[in-house]
Amino acid sequence: MSKKQLPKPILTWRTWAFFIIVAFAFILYGNTIPNNYSLDDVYVTKNNPQVNKGISGIPEIFTSLYANVQADDGSDMRFGYRPIAKTTFAIEHEFYDNAPHVSHFINLLLYVLVLLVLFRLLSKLLKNYNKFFPLLVVLIFAAHPLHTEVVGSLKNRDELLAFLFAFLALGAFLKYYDFRKLKQLFLGMLFFLLAYLSKASAMVYLAVFPLVLYFFREVNVRRLLLITAGALVILIIARFAPRMLYLPSPERETLLVENPLLFEDNKWLHISTGFSVLLFYLGKLLYPHPLLFYYGYNELPIVNFAEPEVIISVVIHLALLAYAIYTIRQKKLLSFAILFYFVTISIYANMVKPVMGIVAERFLFAPVLALSIGVVYLLFWLTKSNPFHKYLKEKKEYALIGLSLIILIPSTVKTISRNTDWKDQLTLIQSDISHLDKSAKANFLYGLTLKNDVVTNQTYNKKAGQPKIRLMVKHFKRAIEIYPGYFQAWNQLGEIYMVVKDNYEMAQKLYKKAIDIEPELQKAYYNLGYLNFTNRKHQKAEKYFKKYLEFKPEHVGVHSMMSKMAFREDSLDKALRWNKKILDFQPDNAEAYFNMGNFLLQSGDTTKAVDHFETAANLNPRNTQLNKNLYRHFKKKGNMKKANYYLNLAPKKEE
Repeated sequence: MSKKQLPKPILTWRTWAFFIIVAFAFILYGNTIPNNYSLDDVYVTKNNPQVNKGISGIPEIFTSLYANVQADDGSDMRFGYRPIAKTTFAIEHEFYDNAPHVSHFINLLLYVLVLLVLFRLLSKLLKNYNKFFPLLVVLIFAAHPLHTEVVGSLKNRDELLAFLFAFLALGAFLKYYDFRKLKQLFLGMLFFLLAYLSKASAMVYLAVFPLVLYFFREVNVRRLLLITAGALVILIIARFAPRMLYLPSPERETLLVENPLLFEDNKWLHISTGFSVLLFYLGKLLYPHPLLFYYGYNELPIVNFAEPEVIISVVIHLALLAYAIYTIRQKKLLSFAILFYFVTISIYANMVKPVMGIVAERFLFAPVLALSIGVVYLLFWLTKSNPFHKYLKEKKEYALIGLSLIILIPSTVKTISRNTDWKDQLTLIQSDISHLDKSAKANFLYGLTLKNDVVTNQTYNKKAGQPKIRLMVKHFKRAIEIYPGYFQAWNQLGEIYMVVKDNYEMAQKLYKKAIDIEPELQKAYYNLGYLNFTNRKHQKAEKYFKKYLEFKPEHVGVHSMMSKMAFREDSLDKALRWNKKILDFQPDNAEAYFNMGNFLLQSGDTTKAVDHFETAANLNPRNTQLNKNLYRHFKKKGNMKKANYYLNLAPKKEE
């Protein structure tokens, strides 16, 4: 009598694993969905001109820089090339307008995809290992609190996409390596292109691809070289073709507050400080607290090789590298994890090229995978569990679950808690600022965020706004204490004394201090011009406005104020000339015609004034007060046809 075959399980192990991963991801990051825009999110979402065009803006996205806007501090932000991330925001805008909750939900879905793709790939690479091994790696990776900056920040969607496409590329290259299907090679090249177009840091996977194939497959030199060559071709094309063919040149001001190494020529100091940075990263990987939104100068100062933290870091990293190289022929999993860490962290160590902010938690997104593999490897070793048993069989192996929970539960709690800090920019900064007393830019950003909040809620002169005003002054001053050359902080402090405190004399001193440090600080010249304009010091105002126009020759507001000053000084011709300059670069500018109408009216030339007012009204039909004035004028003249036209102008346009 033949043995009865056991019925197949309804759900396979992989299905159960997928379900666990998806559910766990939503537990970890479900509370990010109600969050609003946070740090720098608006530059790639609601304040981005290409994104706001929706799907029709996608061609322009692929021919423009990642950020091409004016920041809150007045500086121009033109840098990077990450069209894939911007395209996703443009598609969202097409269907949901500016909806941060939808964007956060999509970030969460992308994170789920990252985890599923990672699990699927690890299951193939570790096919001889315990079934629980790759799942545990993914769960520890998913729960690591360092990922909160990437998942909780919309601006950092580029990190999610770069990782996702890079691992899809690795999966395709693996299939080509195993089955020699040429279409998989080209598919891998396509995914690698998408990874690079998501974020240029994906270039490190050029080294990751052969590293993975060496450790987890028998070496086939021909196929290994072909995959590496294909990825290299994609990297060269993606890196240089856009710059040569259609991308504008980037213009991003680099400041000492972002990374002091940007202004340090001694390359040995770059290397020694780089080791200090690597020790910082190891510390955050092993103990992710506190988590902070920005570091920069002078949280991690420039240090030499004599400093204890540098010596400790050199010893640790050389020991890790020595072990990895010593065991590389044995293809040990721990050796792979160490080398994967070194490859993925290499571009953020500041040794070759300084990075903005000097360190950032988002830079550890991929390196966390190395830690996760190492932790699971050590858990099996500590519990003396056999990593090559297909399933957990022996009682001692169930100790793995207990130790895993000791890691996963605190990580989960920390992640969920940290997500609430990313509710919006002000909440985030307020939660972190007590740990950032040495960071010039963090203090500056706190002052700037408070200022924007006060302006938005119009509480400058209200009791509710006074505590925030005192705080913003305190933190701008703290930024200057840390870095006296912080000209943007001097300028912002000047704006507070001008607008909030009505202390024009102090404001003028602060603006001039900013210009002394940075003679090309455009915003300070504008502020000095405006300050003197409001105080009717026309000669000084004209001097500063003319200087500002050297940078922004087509600034309508400045031309308008110059014309008003000229008219105040009884120079009608000069006032009209300034307005005509506006029309040279904006022929349909209603304000210019309106100003000219006012000047002519006050000069007694009612006929010409009315002509200009009519032009202004037709260019801007929503100026209801102007429409009413024209209605009264023509009614008085007995021209009811025109009177009724202007009476009904705005409603007709709105229909």
